Amino acid sequence: MLDFTPNVKAFEAYLKSLNKSFHTVKQYTIDSNQFSIITRNSEDINEALQRYTIEIQTLYPSKNSVNRKFAAIRQFLLFLHSRGVIPLYNEQYLQKLTKEQTPLVVLPIKQLQQALSFWPHQYDIALTEEHAWLALRNTAIVYIIAELALKPAELVRMQWRHIDDTTNELTVIASKSFRILPITKELSALLLRYQQHTTTFMPLTEYSPYVWLGVGNKLGEPISVKTIERIYKAMSEQLGFKVTATNMRYHAIQKELKNSEDLDLYKQFGYARKWVLDERGQRFNQKEK
Repeated sequence: MLDFTPNVKAFEAYLKSLNKSFHTVKQYTIDSNQFSIITRNSEDINEALQRYTIEIQTLYPSKNSVNRKFAAIRQFLLFLHSRGVIPLYNEQYLQKLTKEQTPLVVLPIKQLQQALSFWPHQYDIALTEEHAWLALRNTAIVYIIAELALKPAELVRMQWRHIDDTTNELTVIASKSFRILPITKELSALLLRYQQHTTTFMPLTEYSPYVWLGVGNKLGEPISVKTIERIYKAMSEQLGFKVTATNMRYHAIQKELKNSEDLDLYKQFGYARKWVLDERGQRFNQKEK
């Protein structure tokens, strides 16, 4: 009869010795313990795997969740085999499940136009200087996402030195790379207007390097991705439909895919590999069928 429970602690120590992240160690330990409980008293390893795969797919309808657990158990079994605890086993039981592609949600053109006009309208009807400044800031944020398809995490890193007024180019800083994108004269003018308004409304932040500031933030510090999410949530509640930075970003990507044959287009949108953009394109087309 099998019982892998005594091996879980050793597996945890092994993962730590590999310098796995805290989250990975914690989750893989939980998964290996769950595996040990489900398979306890099985006759052999293949019977244990058969029992485990049936139980896990019953408990977790999400294929992503199942695949993540399978990955953890493959690591656990590799550990057990290397120490002579188990013989070779039938790897078919832990094969990665094929995920069904779901269509990507792209903001329709009519809704995009409504979303783009939302914050300019708030600026026009603003009753206080603070509300006017916030509306102008939010306008610039929404317009730059709509035009360049930036990710919120990239947006909040923006500094004024990243914007070249002479060439109308923006340097986008990602976690491990950067890219240079052209911006329209209209967007450049909007950013300049926002900068001037910010200097007037928040004179003490004149020398802050960051583009996107907040009223309640520590002086001169940038807003967070959560702030971007709140901007879009406010739009969604007022407009009566869901608008997010992601579905607005996808609109820009889909439009560019239709109009460009550039093989390096994936770099423009901050993807590390071409296949990622190809996969997005397939899911756009899936929706249109």
